[in-house]
Amino acid sequence: MVILGGGFAGLSAAQNLPSDRFRVTLIDQRAHFEFLPNIHELLSGVKTPELLRLPLDRIVRRAGHAFVRDTVTEIDPTRREITTNRRRRPIRYDALVLAIGGVDATRGVPGVVEHAMAFKSAKDCDRIGKRLDRLASRRKPGRVVIVGGGLEGVEALGEILRRHRDSELHVTVVEGRDRLLPEAPAALDETIRKICAPYRVVFQMESLVREIEPKSVTLKDGQALLSDLTIWTGGPAPPGLFAESGLAPPGAWAPVDVTLQSKMHREIFVVGDGAELPKPLAKQAYNAIDMGVCAARNVDRTLSGKTSTPFKPSEKPTLISFGDLTCFLIAGKLVLAGPSIGAAKEAVFELVMAQLDAQPMSRRLPGALHRVERAARQLAWPTVTSIAALRRQGCISLLPSE
Repeated sequence: MVILGGGFAGLSAAQNLPSDRFRVTLIDQRAHFEFLPNIHELLSGVKTPELLRLPLDRIVRRAGHAFVRDTVTEIDPTRREITTNRRRRPIRYDALVLAIGGVDATRGVPGVVEHAMAFKSAKDCDRIGKRLDRLASRRKPGRVVIVGGGLEGVEALGEILRRHRDSELHVTVVEGRDRLLPEAPAALDETIRKICAPYRVVFQMESLVREIEPKSVTLKDGQALLSDLTIWTGGPAPPGLFAESGLAPPGAWAPVDVTLQSKMHREIFVVGDGAELPKPLAKQAYNAIDMGVCAARNVDRTLSGKTSTPFKPSEKPTLISFGDLTCFLIAGKLVLAGPSIGAAKEAVFELVMAQLDAQPMSRRLPGALHRVERAARQLAWPTVTSIAALRRQGCISLLPSE
């Protein structure tokens, strides 16, 4: 069988398919798994790209499977074959787990690709962090525009303030809806605005972007915002491979039933961001991991002639960080805010990376210790050396959930 994609969902599926019963090939065009929920920390230098990466070849081989670094150009569900860029012959499969995620949604805005900086990978965010440092070191004020006030845009803003709030950088956040984090409780929008009040931050709400140019962002109403650096957080869009393979209508995610099986081809399982479930599900890493586990179980059952079992999302809290200024925990109707909650997000990062780093403990420990040591220097030390930061750490607020 074949797994396309080495993110959370694809690796989770691979690690739950025993090598003594399945011959699995995992294909990804990248050499490394990246812990994408923490790439925003590259903007402030709290993390480095190396800390967020694990080699896919090592993880997959430790699971007893084969890793192929290549780009998939075609999926033929009728022949059950996959064509890649480098291989002369197609790769055949009995079952396919499709875990390729999405691509950047440009939303048809001219200039996004040419003039804005993407926010999709460790490489992207590392480049943004270096560019921010150069802007902040200039004598004249630098102007930054963040397009999108959702999760990525808010966490990007938090990291910019962590590192550069005492500089001359001016930041404008452009959001098409009437509040930040529109999928979250409204209290988060209010809290973030209050926190940002002392800083050079402007929120341009209910505004859509018409065009991005090298030094400006033009809104639909004709207003032009000066911008030395434009960060695009427009969210994900379905990859063209879904429609080209007959697994989804053009421009849509791949529809699946509750067992994660494609509605078009039952031997294909779609997991992670690419899956369009009957009941919409947040595109979160923990959901992707759970979907990978479910897909592995159902591949086993399907190939054994048994009935597949439904995917049941587990309820986990959502953690949204805002630099060193605060962090939000959303668990059902409970909403907490406070900088010390950021330790929970760091703990999740350390735990998942340790679980995925499929090496013997003797080899895994140095990497884990390096990540912990780096976190202590970048996160804890600035706190204990600042009276204001220590005061913030001791304050956790209960926010209204409606």
